[in-house]
Amino acid sequence: MPKFNRVLWEQGQKVEDNIKPKIDKFLDCEFIRDDENIYDVIDFHDDTKKVAVEIKGRNIKSTRWDTTIITCGKITEGLMKMEMGYQVYYFFVFQDKTLYLKLDPNNCNYNMKMTGTNNIPHYLIPVNSLSEFREVIK
Repeated sequence: MPKFNRVLWEQGQKVEDNIKPKIDKFLDCEFIRDDENIYDVIDFHDDTKKVAVEIKGRNIKSTRWDTTIITCGKITEGLMKMEMGYQVYYFFVFQDKTLYLKLDPNNCNYNMKMTGTNNIPHYLIPVNSLSEFREVIK
């Protein structure tokens, strides 16, 4: 089992905490995180409105690669949440912009490869299939 990387985890927490209030407004939700389980597959959820959100920080510009990666388990967990009536979103916070994907069980046949920090299965999400996140001003 790979060693837990606290520095990388803390960087991810910072990205999540910075964008969360904007996503709360965008999706009209009050997302919570289960702080007791740092290994949660999906970062935030609003159980009243049945919406779940995963946030992935990227240390590159959105134009660097044609695809961005996400572990296969995060998509699988999202599909299981959808079976329970949730809407599921994945936000990718790049250096130049934030893009997102609303999971669609009829359109998630992504290519997969072994890659990433721990060389585990990841889906390759085409960057051009993502929507640009625009902050809601209220």
